[in-house]
Amino acid sequence: MNFMSFKIPDGIGSLVNLSTLSMSRNNFSGGIPSSIQNLTNLENNSGLSGEIPTWLFRLQKLRKLRLGGNKLQWNNNGSIFPQSKLTHLSLSSCGLEGKIPDWLKNQTDLSFLDLSLNRLEGSFPKWLADLKMGNIILSDNRLSGSLPPSLFQSLRLFVLALSRNNFSGHIPNTVGETSLMILKLSENNFSGSVPKSIANIYRLLWLDLSKNKLSGEFPRFSQDSLLALLDISSNEFSGDVAASFGLNTVSLTMSRNNFSGEFTKLSFLKHLDLHDNKIAGMFPSFISRLSQSLEVLSLRNNSLKGSITEDISTLTSLKVLDLFENSLDGTLPSNLGNLTGMVESPTSSSSIVSSFISEITDLSETESQDLEVIWKRVKQVISNRNFYLYTVLDLSKNKLRGEIPTSLGNLKSLKLLNLSHNDIYGSIPQSFGGLEKLEILDVSYNNLSGKIPQTLSWMFWI
Repeated sequence: MNFMSFKIPDGIGSLVNLSTLSMSRNNFSGGIPSSIQNLTNLENNSGLSGEIPTWLFRLQKLRKLRLGGNKLQWNNNGSIFPQSKLTHLSLSSCGLEGKIPDWLKNQTDLSFLDLSLNRLEGSFPKWLADLKMGNIILSDNRLSGSLPPSLFQSLRLFVLALSRNNFSGHIPNTVGETSLMILKLSENNFSGSVPKSIANIYRLLWLDLSKNKLSGEFPRFSQDSLLALLDISSNEFSGDVAASFGLNTVSLTMSRNNFSGEFTKLSFLKHLDLHDNKIAGMFPSFISRLSQSLEVLSLRNNSLKGSITEDISTLTSLKVLDLFENSLDGTLPSNLGNLTGMVESPTSSSSIVSSFISEITDLSETESQDLEVIWKRVKQVISNRNFYLYTVLDLSKNKLRGEIPTSLGNLKSLKLLNLSHNDIYGSIPQSFGGLEKLEILDVSYNNLSGKIPQTLSWMFWI
């Protein structure tokens, strides 16, 4: 990475033996010099700015063309007659308008296509589905209509990312016939049930169907499934949450649905978000089914009952525990202070998604698995990449009673501690002076008495 900002010299065209030209992540001024068309051996061209000239596609040996960037503009979408046979094409954020360019029909060697972050309209063309590409990334456009069933009848399709468009209709029943590893259809208008055949995609690793209008029961995956990341939040799914997931599952985001019942044992899970559902039952029965490697547990706004038992201390990796607005009662167990994930300050900024995705693909859009919390009494979303900055314990709006255990003062990495809207009495422990990372402490709407510890008098609301 550099930050060079001069104009690309015309003399670059004299480098006639050049086969690879990469100028990405700079701030070059001016347009693409016409002398580049003299580089007849050019195979890889990336990182330029200005208007995209049509002569680029007359470079017969050009195989990989990456021109993504906010400074690029595409002003001649319809008069392209490429003489090159591209294998990779990325025109992300190039101001493309209208329909998906039909000159792509003849690019039969194309395996990677990224036209994301443009203003493309119209439907997903059948001819594009029939090209049998490995990677198709069309997220953040204005595409609409239903998906052609033939799109999923390819064993070559590796990544399909269509998030944040206006696609609608049902997910085709042929979805199970593909060999996808990454399927991202979030923030569209898909409706109906998810075909059960989706669980037959033997190498599916990441599935994101969030923010659609999907309903019914979610398909069950076998124990030997490779599925690692699942986000089906903000839909209309219902039924028992105990749908089966494979032993490789590390992140489940299933919030804002109509799931009920209890959930099955999940041995290797690190992230479980079930907030805003209809999960019922006694809280203790959940603990034995959760992985000791669990880092995020959000069951906010459900119907859990019973007391928080001593078993909670087995979740030693927890960094976020959000039980806001349930019907939990009983006293706070003293060994809450033994949650070592909230004691030791994190030392790494790695996230589940970013570390996982870097191992399998160069896909740029790695958003997903974000977490919603109540921060300063307002709902805020914590990005997955910033989880390491937040350690949260929220037990507010329940029916908890008794005194605050002094052991909570051991949780030295806590950023937020919310015990408000309960029936807690006694005084605030002096040990809270050791909560050196604390930014928010909310103990309002309880029956506390006594004085505020001097070390905390500046930091919280009562």
